[in-house]
Amino acid sequence: MSDKNRERGLKAAIHNPRVSEEAKQHDRELLASEFGEQVEEPEQTGKSKRRSSTSRSAAPRLHQTKRETQPGSSTAAPEAHASGTKARRASSGDTGGSQQIGEEKDRGNVIRGLKAALKNPHVSEKAKEEDRKRLQEMGETVE
Repeated sequence: MSDKNRERGLKAAIHNPRVSEEAKQHDRELLASEFGEQVEEPEQTGKSKRRSSTSRSAAPRLHQTKRETQPGSSTAAPEAHASGTKARRASSGDTGGSQQIGEEKDRGNVIRGLKAALKNPHVSEKAKEEDRKRLQEMGETVE
C-alpha cells in the first residue's frame, strides 16, 4: 500500500503549480524508474483549467515574523514600526483612558511572560538572569 501512496504523491507533486519544475522533473524520473509510468508535461497555457478567478494566487505568502529577541533574553519587547512608535492594541479613537489601560495590560503581559520564562526548563540560565534583572527593574519580586 505504501508504494501506491508514494506513486500518488509523486503524481500530485507533478500537477501541483507550487512545485518547482526541477522537483517535477525529478518526480517524473522517479515514476519512470520505480513504477514504469510516463507522465507527460502539461502544456504551459498560462492558467490551469482548475483555477478560477476567485482562487488564491500561486505566489508564495509573506509571513509575519515573530518578535525579535534581545541577545540572551528569553522574551522580546515589541518591535517599533517604521514610524518609530511601539505597536499598541488600544483603540485609535479615545487615546486618553484606553491607552493607559493598554499600557497596563501590556506591562502585565510582559511580567507574566518573564515569570513564565524563569520556570521554563528550555530557557538558558543567562537568559533567566537577564529576565530576573528586568523584573526587578519593573518593581516585581523575583523568586
